[in-house]
Amino acid sequence: MKMPFGKNDHVRMIKEIAYGLNRAGVLNRYLELGYSKGVCFNTVSPLAKESYAVDINNKYFLKETKNTFYYHGTTTDFLESHNKDKKFDLVFIDADHKHESSLGDFKSVLPLVNDNGIILLHDTYPISEQLTSKSYCGDTYKTADFIRKLYSNECEICTFPFYYGISVVRKLNRQLLWKDN
Repeated sequence: MKMPFGKNDHVRMIKEIAYGLNRAGVLNRYLELGYSKGVCFNTVSPLAKESYAVDINNKYFLKETKNTFYYHGTTTDFLESHNKDKKFDLVFIDADHKHESSLGDFKSVLPLVNDNGIILLHDTYPISEQLTSKSYCGDTYKTADFIRKLYSNECEICTFPFYYGISVVRKLNRQLLWKDN
């Protein structure tokens, strides 16, 4: 099967989501778990009032500014030490490509996300069995299935086939923010 989108199309998609949140005035904090070379973070972070990047490899970290912060360490350590009052509006999870790790990141970050905030998971649509190897998507696709089945009362989820898959998860509060229940 041929990949339906190009290599960095997921970054463009994430940037458009961030841009929409920014225009709506609700992109105060952005978190990226799995910075890698910083392509996505450096594209999205200018749209947020504060941005946080987490990675076990700090080789490509840039100099911190007043609104960009880099954490060299594990996602677990960062999430456990993060100020629980500083909730995120947009989170991109692309660290370890194991189901257990991505699920652990999701479970740990969910309480740190504002109501109606968005969590994006990468590597949730491998187009072949070969792409489920550790060097590509691993078994992260299982995390999207897990969320779909066990978090349906707390979240809504949709997976797009952009470069190995992007799952968009919205933390539910209510569908229309302006309407009382």
